[in-house]
Amino acid sequence: MNDKHYINTIDELYEIVNLFSECNNNDPLIYRAEECSKGGLIPSLGKVNSNNLRRVEQELLSTMKVYGVPMLDSRDINEWLLMCLSNQQGFPTRLLEWTDSLFNVMWSVCNSSTEDCVNILKVRDCHKVNFVKSPHDIENTKIFKATDCDFRTTKNDEWYSIHPFEKERNGSLLSLYDDQRYVTDLISIYISPSVKNNLLKELISMSALNKTSITVEEKMANIDSKHNLDNNGKTNKGEINNDLEVIVHDRKLEQYGRKYHQDFDFD
Repeated sequence: MNDKHYINTIDELYEIVNLFSECNNNDPLIYRAEECSKGGLIPSLGKVNSNNLRRVEQELLSTMKVYGVPMLDSRDINEWLLMCLSNQQGFPTRLLEWTDSLFNVMWSVCNSSTEDCVNILKVRDCHKVNFVKSPHDIENTKIFKATDCDFRTTKNDEWYSIHPFEKERNGSLLSLYDDQRYVTDLISIYISPSVKNNLLKELISMSALNKTSITVEEKMANIDSKHNLDNNGKTNKGEINNDLEVIVHDRKLEQYGRKYHQDFDFD
């Protein structure tokens, strides 16, 4: 990987992104949020404890082909589609999910207690997948848009990178950080927990909130989900998340024509 950056504001983020884009002939960029301390840019299959990941992959894809027929509908069954559907169902694959929405990935990081890094990848023509080839024959990390593989998907901003097995080693996958072909096409931006709240306020105030494909309601539901998961994890460790401020409103409740204070138990 070529560069590591740190930001405190959205303006600093845009400055880095724009400079990176201009330095690379304005090719498209895709983004991925991660926890930098955990197995950076290695697909889920690469984290499976097995000496023969090729065999594991074949077994999983065979299972998807047999039991995933209802999901396939009238779509042509091919190895690329099976791999995408397997990833969507939570099976370990050689795929990493990316998005071409910088706003969405920043929203994800700022609302997470674990994610602290945004990886930015340049989409050059030489990095794109040739679907004529089987995914089992790729020798280098390749990139493709989800809609190019599955025309039925509704995630228009979703991309994948597919990672090769390391040569002569069926038990490991090559991290994108270690792929020399991407050394000038990959940067990482680290986001300290201390600046997440301010960044989130900036994101909320931006008009982009109403321009993304994800609705405000979906975003807020995502926050609630992540907050509950984060708190559950911290509770198991004996920690409580006190980041949220509880605001009590002096509301009045009415029942059968009578008025009650909100703290009164009228059951």
